Amino acid sequence: MQLDLMKLFDGYVRNYHTFNLTVHHGKHSFTMTEIEYFSRLGSMLGYFAYTEDTCNGTNRPMDLTWWDNYDGEYWHDFALHLERENYFRKDEETLDKLFCEREYIPANIIGIMNVRNHERIEELLLQAKTMCKVDNALLIFKTTASGNSQKYFDQVYAYLLNKKDIIESKIANVSDISGTLYMYYDNEK
Repeated sequence: MQLDLMKLFDGYVRNYHTFNLTVHHGKHSFTMTEIEYFSRLGSMLGYFAYTEDTCNGTNRPMDLTWWDNYDGEYWHDFALHLERENYFRKDEETLDKLFCEREYIPANIIGIMNVRNHERIEELLLQAKTMCKVDNALLIFKTTASGNSQKYFDQVYAYLLNKKDIIESKIANVSDISGTLYMYYDNEK
């Protein structure tokens, strides 16, 4: 039950303006709005979406999960695990939550992290490639272009991993119109 995670990223980019997030919103607003977006998306696709899910208390709370095929007693398909992190110092902890050893293995993983710069993205990708044991993981990194003094991120990098291989990547840009943030691809501006 692999999802086309890059297609989900395309939707995230093209719909970002509908979040109505501004340059004035705090980190918590970004986290809650983005998790809610993916929660609604999962529900619209027919999954059962849960926030702060612990898999019956056996895992650390996961920001968002999608489940399918409930037989009245058990969920048989762990469709998605999503983590969203704002704090630079928690980037490695986020990778650990996404790729840790656990009883229930998700078919799809999405991690969205704010990072200091592109060099840090490269370091995290090296770590992720040694940790990832799933066939379909999307890592999304938000950062600022070097020398940019804006208060908000302006570049978003997405990397699709199949276990230890990066099989696709995309870059989106971020700007604001009267303070409201939107994402776009260069060829679609």
